[in-house]
Amino acid sequence: MEAEKAPIEFYLESRSGVAPYLQLVQQVRQALRLGFLKPGDQLPTVREVVAQLAINPNTVFKAYRTLELEGLVGSRPSL
Repeated sequence: MEAEKAPIEFYLESRSGVAPYLQLVQQVRQALRLGFLKPGDQLPTVREVVAQLAINPNTVFKAYRTLELEGLVGSRPSL
């Protein structure tokens, strides 16, 4: 059985001058606004983002926490 692909893939622009966690937040906001992400879609796990971007897990946690506080995403306990 093939794992379901997340509807968003993050990227970071190191020369942008924008903090990495804010880049992730902005990408989710834009994906929601453009309809690439829909209610119920699952974001990549912190582990997946860390492996893809080679960044600190706390950066991803901070981005996801910011999105949750803004009411843009909800967390579900992993099984």
